[in-house]
Amino acid sequence: MESGFARLNNRVLTVILLVALPVLIVGAAIVISIGQSRLHQAETARLAQVAEYTASAVDAYVFRRILDAALLGRVPALRSAAAAGNEGTPDAARVAEIDGLWQKDAAAAEARVGVLKTPASVYLADIVKNDSIYREIIVTDLHGRLVAASNLTSDYAQADEGWWMNAIDEGRGRVYVSDVKRDESAHVYAFEIAVPVPSPDGKALAGIMKVVADSREMLAGVAGLELGATSDSVLVRPDGSLVFSRRPYAVGDRFFAADLLRQRLEERAARKEAAAALTFDARGEDGRQRIVALAPSQLSQSYPELSWMTALSVDAGEMDAPFRSLLWYLVLVVALTGLVVLSIALWLSLRLARPTIDPAYDMHLVERARVAPPDTLEP
Repeated sequence: MESGFARLNNRVLTVILLVALPVLIVGAAIVISIGQSRLHQAETARLAQVAEYTASAVDAYVFRRILDAALLGRVPALRSAAAAGNEGTPDAARVAEIDGLWQKDAAAAEARVGVLKTPASVYLADIVKNDSIYREIIVTDLHGRLVAASNLTSDYAQADEGWWMNAIDEGRGRVYVSDVKRDESAHVYAFEIAVPVPSPDGKALAGIMKVVADSREMLAGVAGLELGATSDSVLVRPDGSLVFSRRPYAVGDRFFAADLLRQRLEERAARKEAAAALTFDARGEDGRQRIVALAPSQLSQSYPELSWMTALSVDAGEMDAPFRSLLWYLVLVVALTGLVVLSIALWLSLRLARPTIDPAYDMHLVERARVAPPDTLEP
């Protein structure tokens, strides 16, 4: 008994391939897209967490320095020096004369006044010598006249300085912290902490003490962040200007996503949302897409001058690199699955193309039916 040649059932094969393979390809594309999106979201959230942690570290450092300065301002020697400076009637003309001489020749003027030779100044000089964070410490009386200093300053009268006017607070006295800037007296980029100096009996305000603290240690945590080969970390203000960057920068330089940052902050303010971390994608200076996370400092709640934000960014391509390495394995799985689907489609096509009854046997039954009644046929 011969069987006919099993030909492919083109219709069955076509239907299976048109249904199975597109579904497989579309499903794989959906899985890849979802996986990439989930990875992007997870890495963005991680970047925001690191930014918040770094901002908290900066806050803790500044608060600790403020506390140290406040305690230093209560040292008896400094309180006595400030109180002694307030004795007698202030002579505005003499102060102006000394200040003028001081700005022309600080060493000669100091030799005349003898500020650096007092026990309080010697004490302050010893602190600066043994703690590199303190670049300069000065104490004034209630009239802004210098009564103690760790080293020569740029001027003698401090009453016209912004930090002094903020700290004196019309005689009430308060803590003032400045933004990071270049201090011409200490010749460093630093921030200033001005604190009240109480009188020896602690019942009144005796003067103001200013500490110039080097910003390098405070910003070491920002500069030391390494989240990848393309990562960058900076300290910025809400207007996009740079407070600090580990890369070389000049005064007036701006964050590469400054415009987008301002737009997001304005949108948040319009919705009256609480301050929290911001995340968005932005084009870098090289035109590549970067993921950006910013965390606001909490210092601005107590010190409005310190409206800082820690900004971290990394190239989106580098962040997605782990997923791309797995993508080839997924492509291999999809290819093998496609091969299996194709094999099953061919097998089904062959099975459906094969006749269910042998044609020769079928014709034998037909011929016998012509010569004998159906009931006489042998089984």
